[in-house]
Amino acid sequence: MESRAHALVAIIFLAVLGVGVAVVGLWMHHRHPPGTVYDVISPYSVSGLTLQAAVRFKGVRVGEVTAIGLDPANPRMIRVQVTINKAAPITRATFAELAPQGVTGLSYLSLSDHGSDFTPLRSRPGKPAEIPMHPSFFEVLSRNGESLVNRSNKLTERLNLLLNDENRARFAQTLVQVDQATSRLVDMETALLPTLKALPAMVAATRSTLVASRTLILHLDTLTEAAQGPLANAAEAAKSLRGLSVAGERAANTLNYDTLPRVNRLTRSLMTSSSALQDLSRSLQRSPQSLLYGHRGPPPGPGEAGFTAEGGH
Repeated sequence: MESRAHALVAIIFLAVLGVGVAVVGLWMHHRHPPGTVYDVISPYSVSGLTLQAAVRFKGVRVGEVTAIGLDPANPRMIRVQVTINKAAPITRATFAELAPQGVTGLSYLSLSDHGSDFTPLRSRPGKPAEIPMHPSFFEVLSRNGESLVNRSNKLTERLNLLLNDENRARFAQTLVQVDQATSRLVDMETALLPTLKALPAMVAATRSTLVASRTLILHLDTLTEAAQGPLANAAEAAKSLRGLSVAGERAANTLNYDTLPRVNRLTRSLMTSSSALQDLSRSLQRSPQSLLYGHRGPPPGPGEAGFTAEGGH
């Protein structure tokens, strides 16, 4: 009897203990941690993020994920509900990123802010405030990798178009021409070697020429200084010549505008006098008596006194 009673008590104790453990587990599973509820809106994948995943603000754990699902307003967006400690400095500049948790394949939410707006982000019961999700490092790497692959494919296609049979033949011909040009350069280098060897002597001769040129320049300077006196005398002679030229110009002006007009008038007067003398000589030749009796006028005409039909007096 006593063994049966002990067995019954043990069974009852185990049943009560199991029920208690189940109730505590359910209560702990469904209770929400204390803090402020926010919604993280993500247009990116949240692979690896699970319920009760940690929420860290600049590396410090400040909360956990309480729900993950599609956004009812926009099914293309992911709405992640988080509960965050009230002491966490959540502002309007705060944003979330998905960060890997070691090599487990799991992820957690990392919160940070730009520092551009320190206004606290207020969240009301029943209407949590929204925190934007920024692309994670692996998201950016994946997008850039996809873009890089696309560019690599385009580059490969262009290379295939560039390296067709015709272009390859041209490239081979170009290589042959480059080889020929290289051999010609070698020949030119061989031909230039004697000239290169003679360059030191040429440089020495050039230096000697420069020294002689400097000496010649010094002599020219001396000659220039010695020639300054004659040049000054030549300048004075030039001034005298300029004065003589001015005097000659004045004499020429006097001759042109004064003397020559007078000579012209005198010449015309002499010509008039000569013409008068010639007329007088002709008159004396026709009628020498006019010198004694004077010049007789023309015979009287019809109607005048002394006119006769015979034309005489």
